[in-house]
This record gives sequence, C-alpha cells and structure tokens, in this order.
Amino acid sequence: MKRAVYALLSLTLLGGCVKDISDNGSTKPGEEFNKFDFSTVKATTLSVDYGTQAEVYFEVYDAAPVRENAEGTAYEKVEGFEPLYAGYTDAEGRFSAKIDLPAYFAKAYIYTPNVHARTLLTADKNGAALTASALDTETAAAAKATRAGYESAAVTGDGWKTWLGTYDDTYGRIDYAYTGDELREKDWKKLYNAANKVFDTSKACPEEYRSSSDLYLEKDAEVAITFLMSNTCWNCSMGYYYYDAAEHPASLKDVHPIMIFPNTQDGKWSNDPKKAAKYKGVDRGTAVQLMFYPKIAEGSKEGATTVFPKGYRIGFVLATNAWGNQLPGFTGAKKYRAATSDGLSINDKGVAYKQPRTAVYRYTNSSLGLNSVICSFEDYTTDQNFSDVIFTMKSNPVDAVVDIPSVDEKPGADDTKREVRLLKGIYAFEDLWPSRGDYDMNDVMVKLDYAKTVGSKGIYEESYLFKTFNNLAGLENGLAFTLGGDAVSAELEFSILRPAGKDNPSPEYESYAVEREGNVFLLTPNVKQDMGATYKITAKYASPIAEGKAAVVKPFIYRTNDDDLTPGLRKEVHLPFEAPTAKADTKFFGTSDDKSDPASGRYYVRAESYPFAFFLSGATEVDLSKLLDPVNEKTPIDKLYPAYMGWASSNGADNADWYK
Repeated sequence: MKRAVYALLSLTLLGGCVKDISDNGSTKPGEEFNKFDFSTVKATTLSVDYGTQAEVYFEVYDAAPVRENAEGTAYEKVEGFEPLYAGYTDAEGRFSAKIDLPAYFAKAYIYTPNVHARTLLTADKNGAALTASALDTETAAAAKATRAGYESAAVTGDGWKTWLGTYDDTYGRIDYAYTGDELREKDWKKLYNAANKVFDTSKACPEEYRSSSDLYLEKDAEVAITFLMSNTCWNCSMGYYYYDAAEHPASLKDVHPIMIFPNTQDGKWSNDPKKAAKYKGVDRGTAVQLMFYPKIAEGSKEGATTVFPKGYRIGFVLATNAWGNQLPGFTGAKKYRAATSDGLSINDKGVAYKQPRTAVYRYTNSSLGLNSVICSFEDYTTDQNFSDVIFTMKSNPVDAVVDIPSVDEKPGADDTKREVRLLKGIYAFEDLWPSRGDYDMNDVMVKLDYAKTVGSKGIYEESYLFKTFNNLAGLENGLAFTLGGDAVSAELEFSILRPAGKDNPSPEYESYAVEREGNVFLLTPNVKQDMGATYKITAKYASPIAEGKAAVVKPFIYRTNDDDLTPGLRKEVHLPFEAPTAKADTKFFGTSDDKSDPASGRYYVRAESYPFAFFLSGATEVDLSKLLDPVNEKTPIDKLYPAYMGWASSNGADNADWYK
C-alpha cells in the first residue's frame, strides 16, 4: 500500500456535477439520518522515548522515509515524502501526547535527522496508542571474542603510540578516562543541540564548518576531549598528534599519532543498534586528557606533561575499521584515514583527499555555561553529513584555541528552530447540496497541507496552503475556511501561487487580498478564476505558542449567485455535523436530500452512505488520481474505490485505508 507524499502544503480543488439526479421533495428535520460522521481522522496517543537525555526533533510517517544506502552503512532520506506530524521531545528525549493521525494508521515510522538519536523508530498501533522506544538496544550482550586479542591496525601498521594507558584487547575499552571537572565536558548532552545546528543526517555538512586546519594554540594550555557520539557501522580507531605550527607535517608518520580511543563504536549505529551494541568500545561522555611528549620523535616519554606549548597545533585522526573486533558484515581492513591536517586524509587506496574530511567549530552559550570546540569526522562511506564520530574539546585556558568558526548562542536563544511541511489531506465536496448530486465527490476537492516553524518552546510561525486543480464543475463555487486557535489574533499574511504557463514560466508567491468576516476567510468567489493556484495563509507569532493553540482551519465551499438565495446570504457546504457560518442561508436545511436540524445543532447530514463532503486524512493527489481524471466524471466514488462502501457501512471500522 503506497504512502507517497507530495511536497508542500497544498489544497486541491476539483469540480464536476452540473445535473441534480436526486428528487426535489423536502424532508422533515426529524427524519432518519446517517449518524456516521465519515471522519478519516483518529486521535492517537503517540509516545516516543529516545533515551538520550537531550531533546530530539522527530517526524512521523506512514511509510519508511529512509532507506539504506547501496553499501548498507547508513540511511539516506527518500525524496517526495511529507510527514504527518512533527515535533520535539522534552529534555530527556521523551514525548507523549494525543495527536490527530489518519484512521488507517497501523504502523508509524518515526524519523529524526538529529545526529545523536536513532534515525528510525517504528511503532505498531495498539488500540489508540503508538509507542516507540530506542531503549531496547541497551540490554544487548557484548559479542564474545572468537580469538584471543584484537589490535588496532593503526597501531600495528601506522605506528600509533599507545602511551596514554591500556585498554582491553576484545572491545578496546580504555582504562585511562579523565574524570576531572576542569577539562571534562560535564554537560556534554547539552552539546547535542549545538551539534544539531550544524550536523544533519539527511543533509550535507555546511562548507563553512568543514576544515583541514588543526587546532592552533595561542597560549600554553591543557587539553582534554569528551566523546559525544558515533553513528557508523565501522569499528574505528581515533588518535591525536601535534606539531610546531611552523612545520606542517608531510605524513601521519611524521607526527607520531597517539591513540585516544582504540574502538569508537558506541553501540548506537542507527541502521542496526542491536548488532552495534555488541561491539561497543566507548560510552558517550567518556573524556580523555591529552599528553604532550616533547621527545616523541625519539620514541621517548621523557618530559611528558599535560601542558601543550603555545605555537603548536593539535590534530586528530580517525582510522576506519582499524579495530580488529568488527561488526559482522562490515569487516576487513581499510586504508581510509580522516585527519584534520591538510593533505593527511587518504582514501581506501591510500590517495590523499583534496577536500576536508573533518568539521570543527566552537560553540558558546553563556546561559548554559558552554564554551567548547566540537569536532567531527566523515568516515569511509561518503554521505557528506560529517557526523560519523563527534567529540568536543576543552582547553585551559579556555581561549587558547583560535582560528575556528564559531556558533555563539545568545542568552535565551537556545531553542533550535526547524521549518517542516506536513501533509494534512484532501477535502472533497458535492456542490449540489442540499440535493444529493452524483456522488463522484469531485465537484470541489481541497488538498490541505501545513507548514510550521517549530522549536522545543513551541510554534513560531505556521502556514496553511490550499492548491486548486482543473475541474469540470458547471457551477461557480467559492472556497473559504474558518480559522481557530491563536492564529485568529496573530499577524496574518495571504499570498497566491499561480500555476506556471507561457506568460508565467517561473511563478512565485504574490501578495493576495482576502475578504475577512471575523474568523471566516473567503479565498475566492470562484475557484475557476485562478484554477490550479495555491492559496497560502501564514500566521506569525510574537512568541512561540503551544501545539494545543495552533491554527485550525475548516475549509468549505460556497455560492452567492443562486437564484433561490436570500439576498446577502449564501449556500455553504461543510463536513458532516460541522456548523455553517453566520452568512449561510438556513432555509435549505432539512430540504431535498439534506437531513439537517439546526435546532439540535445537526448540519450537513443525509440518510445514506454518501456524505455531502468529507476529509481524507493523509491522502495525496496520487491516491485520488481517479477522482481527478475527467474520464471518471459522474462515476460514484464506490465504483472507483470498491472498498469505500465497506468503510461507509461499518461507520469507519473497516477499510480505513480505502483511498490509499
């Protein structure tokens, strides 16, 4: 069952019927009516736990929005998918709330581009709940050694020193972790937000942060690093080196690398964390203080000190899959080395790269007490996100390291904002109300999409888009909507995107005047005037609002030029049970095929299995291509979608995905 989702917030209009095939008699308000509301939306409790102790941005899909790359080493985003929901967890990586999702939802695919969290989680629906957790990998037992002793190829082949201390020979877990407070990043989990401002698993790392320049010390300084994360299938080894800034090294052997982490696998590789956890070599948050050996070129530890002299540069290197105990399916020696020095990174054939394979920047946030250098590597597989191994470095004095890009967060500005576009669905109307019409449900079809700029503090801006489509409707139908939520009192902007044509080959959104009646907005009196156009309403907030106060739009169609209308009023068609606006001509309720009873608050209902309008949550143009095809004009919807009648007759209990 397809779940392709097409881009941008859009609302699809189509029209058809011109002939009323119903009788012209009237009915009494008390006569029997269909109590089914024809809703395709269901309130669902979504619970997500990433176990990160840091906030996570996530998106919810009805099909997997990522796929493995050709090598099986990483996920890549599938183009053409729009999420059905997006939000942030709390500071502990948890989210739980009741949200509206399509009723057909049986399984959720929960995706995050954040580098520190598991890329894809899944959740099967249980009743009215969807629950997903990344914690099931924490209990994975370590893989047993199949032979005595494993070693790093970087040590045996490249001559890396192992002078900082010892480590076990099965997993490479070190026994020389630094536990002091001065140089260890105690608040390392807070740096995930900083990392996410630069690194995104679905995008390339910005060029300004890619660097082949080692860290220059302007002052004598002590230095330590804190391991933040890895997201790779490889069991890599990581080391450091140093040299006088006046003498750039020609090769790694010239600078005598020193081992930091023999095995950087942290057991949280997104594609298969259960497998990766068995080969873990380091825990996130592990710190190591670096040592300066003045006689390292002579192979001597004499004069070892924690203080690096000013005028030196410190470089870092990652050797892909250098650790011998490797994940099954991702074994074998690799020549690949990523180094922070220009000219020292080499590919798997031993040829030097001309482009940087590392990223580095300083992150400061005075309100959080953070001032750290963040570094990362692009490992053997080139996906350009530069987030395969990430660590942070601190120095004493803190300003000893210079000449690197900076991300400076001002006090109170620690909320990471994202713009995300969500698929809502398609509205379909029969325009001959109160008569029954021909039930092809394509007189006006409205595909609704939604965009919001959101952060952990709430929504900063949101937009609804209504896109129109060519139709065969003989009547002149207008398109309007009612607006609820905080958007009613917000700053509103309206624009229109007209379709491309000979005279408009590259259309752009233009400012557009909309008639307003309180919380009712009339987009156009005749959708045919700008057929194929997209109407956009944007609400901007002075301060972020909660999700529960977000804008709510309820589209409807209307006409004002029918001969039988009361002057100044209009005919409106809304969803079943939805109240009309104050300008609706109420004399048509309870006439012809309509079973409305305004006295009891019942509107736009009828007695049989076809409504006057419905909303198909999560539907796309592809899903409803049969309705959009002029060949099918006047064909009842159940003839085009055989599962429809089972859904309607069961009051939505069966065939909830009839239109997918």
